[in-house]
This record gives sequence, structure tokens and C-alpha cells, in this order.
Amino acid sequence: MKSKLITADRATILIWELTESIEVLKSQLQLTESDRFEFDKIVSKKRKLEFLGIRIALKTVIGKEILIEYDEGGKPHLSDKSFQISVSHSNKWIAVIVHPSKKVGIDIECPTDKIQKLYKRFLSPVEQKELSEGNDIPQLLIAWSAKEALYKIIGKESIDFANQLRIYPFEVNAHGEIKAQHVPTKSNYLLNYKQTEQYTLVYCLSE
Repeated sequence: MKSKLITADRATILIWELTESIEVLKSQLQLTESDRFEFDKIVSKKRKLEFLGIRIALKTVIGKEILIEYDEGGKPHLSDKSFQISVSHSNKWIAVIVHPSKKVGIDIECPTDKIQKLYKRFLSPVEQKELSEGNDIPQLLIAWSAKEALYKIIGKESIDFANQLRIYPFEVNAHGEIKAQHVPTKSNYLLNYKQTEQYTLVYCLSE
């Protein structure tokens, strides 16, 4: 298991490059009948790996296997509500974050220059100007991940990334912080990011 563990403010984050086979992953879990039913419906090998990988990652950071349930918006939570959780996946990478009480959001993205064709959809005109007019790919990836992480905390009230979520200017380093605001409620957030050659990771904790 090629993974990295991060702790911050009682939160635990696991970043994992999935290289194992479906059979190896299945051997590490005792899936419930409902999970087995859901797993068997999945056709894509990639989706099967993600399904298993997320559950193993959560089991690793929590210390035991707990059923994952989903609300009407598709947001995951633990059946026993012992931790707040958020999960993300991109290519072979999986990231999970858990916290005993705070709301959490996490997003992981693998490098792609396709972001330059999409940034006007998730950044407001002001943000576009402040964030290199789409010329700095690493910065765009961090901004996208930041808004994804915020959406996982706020929900449908932030679905319009360009107009409902505001990212303030930030410098791109290997790791750092980003200030953001949910425009309709004027709620402020502080996010942390980590960027490597393999992935961009952003996570947020909120009361």
C-alpha cells in the first residue's frame, strides 16, 4: 500500500496510490450484503477499485470497518456518525479525510492541461484576472480542487462555482493555504493545499 498519512487539527488524511488488484483489495474487507450488491453492479474496473480503495482507506484511518451511507445529494457519511468524512479519487489516486466533529472536504486531482479550457466555467472574471488569466496550470488545479473541497462541505448552495465560491489570490508553492468565501452567506473558509508532480490535493475543515 503506497500511501501517505497527514494529521492536522485532529483530522486524519490518507493519500493512496492504488496499485493493488481487485482481488487483493477485496481480501482486506468484509463487505456487507448491501455493499456486495452495490459492488457487483459496477461494470468498470476503475470504479470497482475506487469502491474498494475508499473503504480500505477509511478503515485504515478510523481503525475499523464502518458502513458508508449516502445522502440525497450523494454525500458520503458513516452509518454510526462517529466521524465526519470526505473522499476523492483521480486516476489511481485516492484521498480520504476524517474528523471527529468538524465538517470536512477534500479533493485530489492529477495534472492535466485540460484545465485551461475549463477555468472560465469555475472562476469568476475577477478571479480569472487575479489568477494569471488561465496561464498558470498548477494554480488553476489548486483553485479547482479548492472549490471542489468547499462544495463537499457546503453542498448544493455552492454548485455555481464561479459565482457562489470566491477564491482569493494565493501564491503557488509545494504546500500552502488559501482563503475563500461562500458568497451568498459571506462565510469564510481557510483551505490547505499540497502539490506534487503526481497530484494536487486540497482539504478544508469547517465548524
